[in-house]
Amino acid sequence: MSEEQGIDRRTFLRRTGITAAGLQFVSLPALLAACSSSGGTKASTDNSTATSSTKGNLTLKMPFLLDMQVPDPDIMYEGEGLQVMLACYEGLVNYKPGTGTIVPGLADSWTVSTDLLTYTFKLKPGVKFHDATAADATAWQKSFERRKTVNQGPEYMVDGVVKMETPDPLTFIVTLKEPNDAFLDYLACPWQPYAVSPTAVAKYASGNDVAQGWLKTHDAGTGAYVISEFVPGSHYTLEAFPDYWGPKPQFTTVRIDIIPDVATQRLKLESGDLDLVTKGFATEDVKQFQKNSKYKVIVTESTSIIALWLNATGDGVFKDKAVRKAMLQAIDRDKIITPTYQGLAKIEKNYYSENMFPDGKAPFDLAYDPSILKGMIKDLPTKKIDLAYAESGGAPYRRMAELIQTQLAAIGLDVAVRGMPTSQVFGLATGAAKQRPDLLLWSYGGDALHVDTVLRIFLRTGAAPLNWDNYSNKDLDTKMDKAITEPTKDMVEADYVSIAKDIQDEAWFIPFARRPEVIIARAGLSGFESNSYLPSILNLDVLKSS
Repeated sequence: MSEEQGIDRRTFLRRTGITAAGLQFVSLPALLAACSSSGGTKASTDNSTATSSTKGNLTLKMPFLLDMQVPDPDIMYEGEGLQVMLACYEGLVNYKPGTGTIVPGLADSWTVSTDLLTYTFKLKPGVKFHDATAADATAWQKSFERRKTVNQGPEYMVDGVVKMETPDPLTFIVTLKEPNDAFLDYLACPWQPYAVSPTAVAKYASGNDVAQGWLKTHDAGTGAYVISEFVPGSHYTLEAFPDYWGPKPQFTTVRIDIIPDVATQRLKLESGDLDLVTKGFATEDVKQFQKNSKYKVIVTESTSIIALWLNATGDGVFKDKAVRKAMLQAIDRDKIITPTYQGLAKIEKNYYSENMFPDGKAPFDLAYDPSILKGMIKDLPTKKIDLAYAESGGAPYRRMAELIQTQLAAIGLDVAVRGMPTSQVFGLATGAAKQRPDLLLWSYGGDALHVDTVLRIFLRTGAAPLNWDNYSNKDLDTKMDKAITEPTKDMVEADYVSIAKDIQDEAWFIPFARRPEVIIARAGLSGFESNSYLPSILNLDVLKSS
């Protein structure tokens, strides 16, 4: 099972009551409220026999590997359900597809005050919620307030907001407590604050729940699609919103079935029961589809970077910084990535993803030289190395781990390879130090296309559960806090370049490659436009069928 096939980190964090961005524990009542969608009411009758064309309406059929979290935009904090969220809800700004450039969403334009505290958004006129009410400035203020009230994982994105103003229906003004260079990235990322109809929230609220119960199976957004069915464990059906402010989508219906088995998804794709599959296929399967003219294969790079993490805080050989630094040069990354991904991924040359930070500004460019580590082996306390790979990475991660094992064995180390379940990986930071492997193969990435959302989650002192080995560098922590409040972009960038040098000096991890994301679709589909942060998430309203 690949990382795309298995449980993703937000799904795991949600199920265990931990938030990735806030790095805090959610109360049991809040966790139960977020996870109880299985008891929700069906929005309408099951339509399991939907076809590609019913009464002139064109239906797009696609699968999910896992049931999604509740489709409440202020609770949903995972990867699998984003396809539904981004079809039904919209934010103020977005990332331009394929880039980290921030472009208009429901805000046509915006300005930022010279002190970097006040953001003035000019809203797009004529936008309606699915209940036909206006998505105006007051609605945006109430949407921000609702996210704060719900106070789940994505709440941190509006936590710094101390004042909101609505001088007219198309002007929304937000003031922050302190400068935050990542704020617009929060508003553009997949878990961004969305416009949620205040009228629907008031109508369907039960007590003080701000309609959380109703939004387990319904939506209250402005997007091109409306949830018409939400049947947990079975399927979701979306219908085109007739009063959508933008171009009308060609597909009037989207049917998403929960199909946990990738082999079954493949059979359904080949039989025509599915139009596309957005993730999960093994490299060998992808290669087969690339040779078949009946299918279109789209390969893009994820923001997440596959990496080999070195345990710098335990009692093993990598406690010694000199040994860690030698390790950075002891692995021939090309001979790991090329046979594993067969051209679907390329060697990462930077510490930060290229769609997050300028290419070449924070390079990982150490020359391959295993002789340095080989010369140290005779003085090591042990030659035995425990190498674990995250089982959620499936066959590719296992193969990479075995290739690393072979390379290190060639210079005299005795490496034992083992798979580690996702639950154990997430427990490393808070568990017993002796349970942490010497080397861990997994990935790293943030919540948005901003470096701070990576550093603060994976490398900050005390961060859990993603700071696997409890790395700590107080100077680096200080630089993180300084970078995000700098008055100019050049100063922000300079700080992150300096931090990358500190990371290389600490020798905490080796970046291997950005994780490839693969979409396989029938050849007649076109107009593919992927989310910049998660390329497996498509803009369904621009897809075309021939």
